[in-house]
Amino acid sequence: MSEITDGDMAISDLKAREKSIQEVSQSLVEHNAGLAIPSSQHWSFLTQVHGFENIEVKENESVLGLEGDALFTTQEKKVLTIQVADCVPLALTSDCGAIAVIHAGWKGLLNGVIENASEALQKKFPGDQSAVIGPHIGPCCYEYGRKDLDSFIEIFGASVAGVTDASADSLDLMAIVRVVLKERGIELSYRDDSCTSCDSKFWSYRSSGTQKRQSLVAWVEKN
Repeated sequence: MSEITDGDMAISDLKAREKSIQEVSQSLVEHNAGLAIPSSQHWSFLTQVHGFENIEVKENESVLGLEGDALFTTQEKKVLTIQVADCVPLALTSDCGAIAVIHAGWKGLLNGVIENASEALQKKFPGDQSAVIGPHIGPCCYEYGRKDLDSFIEIFGASVAGVTDASADSLDLMAIVRVVLKERGIELSYRDDSCTSCDSKFWSYRSSGTQKRQSLVAWVEKN
């Protein structure tokens, strides 16, 4: 997972995007001793639309800005990326050697973005799945209107309701993700509970309105 110190991973035009990939990949190597990140021509990214479309990255190709909110592949050293500044960045791994990365905000969670990506991965590359979850806004900061919050409670259960540090109603995105993973039989193998709004290492759209983004970065390495 990249941080502010690694550079901005927001999508703009393709030329600027290529430059940001090169800069961030170099920074990640510098800050993670021994990490070998595939070169920038093997990176894929989406134009994220808070929907449920998932796209496969196939052999000898990369995905450069197609609309969608999940990428998946079995191809070795094809770098999949998801950009966030409060939404949940999530990676699924399959024991058959496939991976998916998912951009899950409240709209995507309502649209079934995790379920759709999991089903696509399972259909194409069957196997048990596990999940890795990166930093995202926490219930401590994600104030949510009561009426809208009640609609999430109706769908996902009472655990998704939280309280902010200012004692206002809030939405717990992580709780929603846990409900979905349990229903799909997906093991949660790792989670980073850092709140992007609280933690100065990350950008937060909710707290500052920034257009800058950090990125979840994942790829397959086969022995």
